[in-house]
Amino acid sequence: MATIRSLLALGNAKLGRAIHHFDLAAVHTCPGRSKVCEAACYATRGRFHTSLVRDRLRWCLAQSKRPDFADRMVREVRGKGALVVRVHVSGDFYDPEYAGKWLSVFRRCPTATFYFYTRSWRVAEVVPVLEQATALDNVRAWYSADVETGLPDPLPERVRVAWLQTDPDEPVAGNLVFRDEPVRGTRPRTALPVVCPNETPAGHRFGVNCGNCGHCWKA
Repeated sequence: MATIRSLLALGNAKLGRAIHHFDLAAVHTCPGRSKVCEAACYATRGRFHTSLVRDRLRWCLAQSKRPDFADRMVREVRGKGALVVRVHVSGDFYDPEYAGKWLSVFRRCPTATFYFYTRSWRVAEVVPVLEQATALDNVRAWYSADVETGLPDPLPERVRVAWLQTDPDEPVAGNLVFRDEPVRGTRPRTALPVVCPNETPAGHRFGVNCGNCGHCWKA
């Protein structure tokens, strides 16, 4: 009997063992990317270059283009009893039609919490769909920014900003900071907002992951 491949994967080293996720290959599915984030993108390195992961991400992209994607995703979220879903460990909302499929999933799975970081707030055609999604009670939305993009303006209500810091001397804004690997071991020159605990020495020492932290997906 053929094995039915799942759209959702469960957990990884950073997410922990309880968070489901759906991913796409980075860069070419990220129309709102900046030069800064493309240069620093973790999803273009390491395990993302393995044939197993690359095959998985190509398959996921093909599934995302199918007209039954939202229906299948809803069945999986419900069938697996997924409580928290991260949309895109890698990749992004690449066009309004695809974003609209996720909007349908969010609406039809009100008992699950969905969270995502996106740079598609910089894509005018996708913005109206994102604004509808971010208004939903079961969605936790983070708009990703850096020194090139600056802060989103206007910023929808309930949306928070995740800032990518690639230089310890650069000004930092937003509600949460992800520090690029070369600067993680450096002392920041100015006070920072909350730094992702998983990216700090203390966080690693105490085994902090997205599941047991909850900063990004809890209300």
